[in-house]
Amino acid sequence: MKRIIAGRRAVQEALRASSKQLSVLYVDQREARALSELVSQATSARIPIESVDRDALTRLAQGVKHQGIVAVAGAYPHVSVEEILNAAEPAPLLLALDQVQDPHNLGAMVRSAVALGADGVITLKDRACPVNATVVRTSAGATEFARIARVTNLRRTLDALGDAGLERVGLAAEGDTTLDELPYPQAGRVLVVGSEGQGLRRLVREGCDRLARIEQVGPIASLNASVAAGIALSECARGRRAALDAQG
Repeated sequence: MKRIIAGRRAVQEALRASSKQLSVLYVDQREARALSELVSQATSARIPIESVDRDALTRLAQGVKHQGIVAVAGAYPHVSVEEILNAAEPAPLLLALDQVQDPHNLGAMVRSAVALGADGVITLKDRACPVNATVVRTSAGATEFARIARVTNLRRTLDALGDAGLERVGLAAEGDTTLDELPYPQAGRVLVVGSEGQGLRRLVREGCDRLARIEQVGPIASLNASVAAGIALSECARGRRAALDAQG
């Protein structure tokens, strides 16, 4: 199944991370000069380039803002959870998503995960957003650097990660502690984030070692799912660095 990568930043990152996966680059014929650097990179990578009119490009982008450039690639190269763990840095940090369905939220979460050094993202095969053109563009191309696994049953996956020694922390407003109060474990952590409306499902909650919240002192009662995930990942990344520094 082909995937669409639309927008200058997303295409730039795709060229940098996985140019061999790109089969063709479509460029708005009126934007050729402004896009000359990306076109040059694609030419160096021996990617075919086609100049088309803006209407054709808009249809190809499937509603995603394309800024005059669209790349076509193969199906997203998902990995297994085992591959994520095998490639992980010491004291792994994973992000697990429970039925996140909004592509903008998923893209923002993947971008945060990559920017903050998480080793991988776990999402669901069903009742969850796939890695589509909107996700790629919202992530600013971070999907091309991420290791993303899709699983059938998140609870079973969390059980397996627990057996492997990872601490499973569910993000919830009613958590009995705040993330900054949790020492980062040497064996690593999987941060579990729920969907936009429902949050964590009961069985997924029960698969967590504990629930933790983000300390909020302002008048806003709740945070957008992707914002909450970004803040939580930042706190986990800080704890991870401190734990590794303490080990020497």
